[in-house]
Amino acid sequence: MKIAISGKGGVGKTTLTAMLAYLFAKDGYKVTAIDCDSSINLPFVLGIREKITPLSELKDLIQQRVVAPMGLFKLNPKVDDIFERYSVRNRYGIRVLVLGTIEKGGEGCFCPENAFLRAILRHAIFKEKDVLLLDMEAGIEHLGRGTAKGVDMLIAVVEPGLRSIETLRRIDKLARDIGIERIAVVVNKFSEAYRNVLDLIDYPILGVIPFDECFIRADLEGIPPFELKCQIEAFEEIKNRIVEILKI
Repeated sequence: MKIAISGKGGVGKTTLTAMLAYLFAKDGYKVTAIDCDSSINLPFVLGIREKITPLSELKDLIQQRVVAPMGLFKLNPKVDDIFERYSVRNRYGIRVLVLGTIEKGGEGCFCPENAFLRAILRHAIFKEKDVLLLDMEAGIEHLGRGTAKGVDMLIAVVEPGLRSIETLRRIDKLARDIGIERIAVVVNKFSEAYRNVLDLIDYPILGVIPFDECFIRADLEGIPPFELKCQIEAFEEIKNRIVEILKI
C-alpha cells in the first residue's frame, strides 16, 4: 500500500505521516516513510536524531543509475537496494528515507533526482502488510512533476480556511491528471467554531483532528507526538478508515 500525504505548508502533513507510520507499525505492518519535503522534518518527528543521507545528494549514484548515453534517462534504473542502504530505522522499526532538495527547472520538471524517486516508487515491492508513506512537500508542485504517481491513495490535509480548501481543489485536479483516483481528506487543527468548513469539502473525510497544544509541547520538547498520545484516538480512526477503504 502506497499513500501520499499532501497539502499547503503548515497544515500538519508531517504529523499525520508520523502518526500513521507509528500506528501501522504498532499493528504489525512493515512501514517505510519517505520525507519528500526539502525542509526535512519527518525523521525528527519520528524520533530519529542521526543524519540520513538525502537521496538527492547521491549525485554520482543517480548519474550512474539514471542517466544513459547521450543524456537520455534509463526507464528502469536499478533501485532495489536503495531502501536498506540509505535508510534509518527508529525504535519502532519504521524505515525512514529522505529525498532532499531537488533543483526545479519549472513545473513538470523531469530531472534525474525525480526520475530516481519515481523509479523507487515504481519498483518497490510490497507484500500484503507493507505500507509506504510519502510526506510530500508543501503545495502541489510534486503533483506537477508526477512524483506521487502510482500511489494507492492521496490524503490531502486541510485546516479551517479558504486558502487550504482552494489548495485541496487544485490538488484534486492535478492528482487526477496523473492518474490518482482515490483522494481523501483529513481536517487538522479543527474547532467546533469552524464546523461549517466541513460543508465546503466535496471529498471523503477520513477524520478530524482537533486543535491540541499537545503537538506544540511535543515539538518544543523534541518528543514524537505519538509518545505523548496526542489525539491518538482520532489518528487511530483515520488509520482504520484507510484500512477499510484500501481493504488491507
